[in-house]
Amino acid sequence: MAKSAIGEILHFNTVRYSMVGAGNFHSYLRSSDDIRNLGLVDVVLQSATNRQPNVLANFKEQCAQLEGSITEINEYFIISKIVIFVKPTESGYPQ
Repeated sequence: MAKSAIGEILHFNTVRYSMVGAGNFHSYLRSSDDIRNLGLVDVVLQSATNRQPNVLANFKEQCAQLEGSITEINEYFIISKIVIFVKPTESGYPQ
């Protein structure tokens, strides 16, 4: 795991899910205090799969949180792994 300095600007570029279920999985990347957010492409869930979908993102912030949800009755999801690909791009905001 890479070390990062506090206050660095990070580029969140891909989210990889390992999950099964039924329905459409909606996900968002949100900044601190929900100032900025980015809706990611929905993932169509399957009851069994050998694929881990990569969802592209282009989100630059000091930190981010991932939110996932379903919206319809009888939809469900089971997540076994989430990998978020992040790259430091800048040392911080100008003072």
